[in-house]
Amino acid sequence: MLLRISKLSKKQRMTMNWWKDPAYCDRDAIICDGAVRSGKTLSMSLGFVLWASASFSGGSFAICGKTVTSLRRNVVTPLIPILRDYGFICVEKVSKSYIDLTFLGNTNRFYLFGGKDEGSAALIQGMTLSGVFLDEAALMPRSFVEQALARCSVSGSKMWFNCNPDNPAHWFYN
Repeated sequence: MLLRISKLSKKQRMTMNWWKDPAYCDRDAIICDGAVRSGKTLSMSLGFVLWASASFSGGSFAICGKTVTSLRRNVVTPLIPILRDYGFICVEKVSKSYIDLTFLGNTNRFYLFGGKDEGSAALIQGMTLSGVFLDEAALMPRSFVEQALARCSVSGSKMWFNCNPDNPAHWFYN
């Protein structure tokens, strides 16, 4: 059974497709904040995978959350069935924390990272990434987020941020 997402708002559609919109395609990043349960995570994670699959083959990407457990629960578990329904081949290596996604002949690897504390930056250090999606970026230490961004050194890489900073003085706002 094909799962169709039919009720996306204008903002959700923009979140998914900004990378191919002539007004925004030259940008390197998108930041989405807003109400809880507004569809940010689903539209951003789906858009991130679609962008990666359209732009690269053989690329390495990072999908990051506060913990790998919360990332699996909030991002991976809802996303994988949708991707499969749309024709993606999804091969998950749980023990190695990555997912290989193949679509229209392009295969890319998506590593899953938890950014729960200052030591988490060491986990992503040394990688070369074509892009990164940070779910709830404001909950991660600044050192982890900055290390993830520094890893995006492939030409054409983009960064996707989903967050709700607690206050206007939060490091992410600044």
